[in-house]
Amino acid sequence: MKLKLFASTMLLLLGSVSAKSYTKADIAVNSIQMGHMDEDLANEFSIQFNFTNKEDTFKKWQFGFYMPMPFYSLALQNVNQNLRMQICDAGGRCTNLRYVKADSITDKDLSQAYLTILEPISNFPLEEDKTYYIRLSHNNQGLPANISTFPQSLFLINTAKAADIPKIYTINTEISNYSVIGYDQNKIDENLKNTIQNNWNSSLSASPNELKVVPTPVLVGQAIDSGYVFPKKLVIHNQLNSDNEMLQNWAAIMKEDFDKKVTVDNDSTARDGVVITEITTPKVVNNNPEGYRITITADNIMIETMTNAGAYYALQTLRQLWYQNKEKLPSMSIVDYPRFKYRGILLDVARHYFSIDEIKQLLDVMAANKLNTLHLHLSDDEAFRLQIPSLPLLSGASNRGLGQQIGATMLVQNNLDTTNRSQLDYPFANTPYSGSYSPEDIKNLIAYANQNQITIIPEIDIPGHARSIIKAMPEVMIDHNDNSQYMSVQGYTDDVLPVCTYNSDISIGAEFTQTMNTLVNDIAKEFNGQTTIYAINNEISVAGDEVSKNAWSNDTSCRNEWNDLSALAKSQLFLERLANNNSDLLISGWQQLVQNSDGSFNKEIIGSGQTGHVWVWDPSNTGIKNAALLATRNYPTVLAFADKTYFDLAYTPSMYEHGFIWAGNNSGTYTALSSIVSANQTLNQTKNQQNILGLEGTLWSENLASTDHLFYMALPKLSGLAEAAWSPQHTTAKATQVNWQSLANRLGCGSNGFLNYLNKLYQINYRGYPNGIYKEVPDEVCQKNEMVTTNLKK
Repeated sequence: MKLKLFASTMLLLLGSVSAKSYTKADIAVNSIQMGHMDEDLANEFSIQFNFTNKEDTFKKWQFGFYMPMPFYSLALQNVNQNLRMQICDAGGRCTNLRYVKADSITDKDLSQAYLTILEPISNFPLEEDKTYYIRLSHNNQGLPANISTFPQSLFLINTAKAADIPKIYTINTEISNYSVIGYDQNKIDENLKNTIQNNWNSSLSASPNELKVVPTPVLVGQAIDSGYVFPKKLVIHNQLNSDNEMLQNWAAIMKEDFDKKVTVDNDSTARDGVVITEITTPKVVNNNPEGYRITITADNIMIETMTNAGAYYALQTLRQLWYQNKEKLPSMSIVDYPRFKYRGILLDVARHYFSIDEIKQLLDVMAANKLNTLHLHLSDDEAFRLQIPSLPLLSGASNRGLGQQIGATMLVQNNLDTTNRSQLDYPFANTPYSGSYSPEDIKNLIAYANQNQITIIPEIDIPGHARSIIKAMPEVMIDHNDNSQYMSVQGYTDDVLPVCTYNSDISIGAEFTQTMNTLVNDIAKEFNGQTTIYAINNEISVAGDEVSKNAWSNDTSCRNEWNDLSALAKSQLFLERLANNNSDLLISGWQQLVQNSDGSFNKEIIGSGQTGHVWVWDPSNTGIKNAALLATRNYPTVLAFADKTYFDLAYTPSMYEHGFIWAGNNSGTYTALSSIVSANQTLNQTKNQQNILGLEGTLWSENLASTDHLFYMALPKLSGLAEAAWSPQHTTAKATQVNWQSLANRLGCGSNGFLNYLNKLYQINYRGYPNGIYKEVPDEVCQKNEMVTTNLKK
């Protein structure tokens, strides 16, 4: 099949994406074969690209692609130690290929991590009308299994002419070009069908008369009168307090929903319309500040609560009900409060940038699901997204692309992305891609989050995952005493901060120390002043995760007490000293902030009294134990087990499905809901259950090149998380059985249910749109409802 290299003008996508000129050429990709090939060890794979050059001869060239598996070799860590890379022509003439990498982190990037650029080690022109194959053999960094893990966004650079920003030939591919050795779609489909059926059969039965609300309330009682008919003019009477701002926002929402006039007052004697008042017996809602009681009668809708947050969640429940019937609500009483105080989503805006409006759209969906925390991942190896006035150089770390300090990466190919419903053009290798948030942007976002009862916790990633910070400020972030060789999980060889110089006069110690203190303080202060129930002033997450075991292994700045420590212990000692120097801050992070991989604790770590949150990402087989140990030591612990609530993982094992598979390849809504089983097991293993704060789903954005893709991965999974985190234990799970049948019925099929509700209100497209939950339930479930509008083939 002949495929064209094409020229494309980039649309404004997620960040600022500037157009570059692309030379039209003619290269036909015949096939891309992946999998275990000749001489591959059990943990290795090979790739073969077959193509024909229909263009003029390329005398000197480089070949590149994006793939979330590095092709760099580091024998010290057993990384790709057997890797062999060659190009051959049809006649058997071959030459080896070398990995093209910048000499120093201060140089403009070429190959790095998931972006690979190769060139022949000897003269090997690509001649016109000749066919070639490139074979990359014995990579041990994972196995390509689906669209997200395939090599894509292929390009060719004509290096006969030097240029600061190279002009590239982009090589288009179609999904039909790809094949995985041993892949059997029929077997995948049959196994998936069985998994779906087994999940259904093993779950708790649904009640035929359950309230169609997500998440499930604690208690619902039916009354016998005629129900409440909405008047032409509706008044919300705030008898709880004099703060009407939140209710004014709801009045605007209700006006739009009903196309009626809606007003707010503080009439303490009113008994009509919607009456919001203080609950006289708080134990009815378990003394929970987010709890509420709704009583619907023919006379009025009464909301009783302790706080504005409780009133807000009562109105979210009512909105679901009046969406089902805008003329009249049936008489009933609802008592409701969350099981866990922390119900969160991590959004990674470092790998892919999302605008403030796009983040607000996510906040809307979170609020509708009664989630209350946005864990905002603002920096990583690929970008630093905050504009810090006191550290202006960091603004440069929001840009990337070939020819820039931070090179191209995360190049999802638009025509392979089946979630790309808007048919956006995505960045190419030399497309400048950028995006950052000003202090005004953050104020705007916080104000919106406050309105929706969502706390924002800022996160930067240090001392690992810090390459963008190093790139932006090399004079204070590069210690020339460090000659260590290491590679991070994502394939970076230069992404750790000079931790051993902190609080010292060694090398760059003074400048580094001052910069780090300024950085964490200024970010924490920027997110102060939030008005939500559980907002904590002066909190910043420093992540503290995934430092390579060989980091600082050959660093002469690591003297005295640093000398004999492991890489993780050095990271933890640095973070403890950072916390001690900035004692007004609460330092949060992932479990490696304070805990070793076996669950043990080193001596020099941040104490529990100075941490705001510790998130556990380990898969549940080890995460349950480690989270329980953290809680027992009084760390405020949040469960984000990768195999349960990492939403960037693939829904199914199909090669046509998107998402990573390292912690599971059946990570659907049932899996997110079943996180409650793991949470219950964690609670049972610790004496300090109050320190298990709640649950979090993560949206790591390596592959989330658009908001369409973000919501495809987030929904319906996010609603499974919400059910687990909010609804009462007796409803969600009995032993290992979860209320999947009930949740699926409420999520709905076609135009019936909560997924359709979210789509209509917020214009988001979930996975399976417009057919509701049909992809995740047995065929007969949605066929019985007769609501499906398109083909039901999974």
